[in-house]
Amino acid sequence: MAIELEFINLVVRKSTLKEKYQGGIEQFRKDLPNRSLREDEDLVRFGCMNWNDLEHFTDIIVAKGLEYKDQETKDFVVISSLKGALWEVDWIGFENSTCYATKT
Repeated sequence: MAIELEFINLVVRKSTLKEKYQGGIEQFRKDLPNRSLREDEDLVRFGCMNWNDLEHFTDIIVAKGLEYKDQETKDFVVISSLKGALWEVDWIGFENSTCYATKT
């Protein structure tokens, strides 16, 4: 299944949340600052309309155990509707305005 992408998106594998995120997937859902959650069986997506909101949420998820250094990580990916994925990860694919897991 695929997840719809909008404006600015932060996408995480559920397996990564289960392994690394304090409180797992359920806590990630609770930590979302808005109602932008989209998910399928493999991925979870947070969406926002500005970079400040993304930075704020990134600070939260890093404090909860996900890694992010030098604007790159394998734990999650940021996808902009204008720029595409801001860095490459080998576990996601794209089709039109959606993304899907290629590895779990």
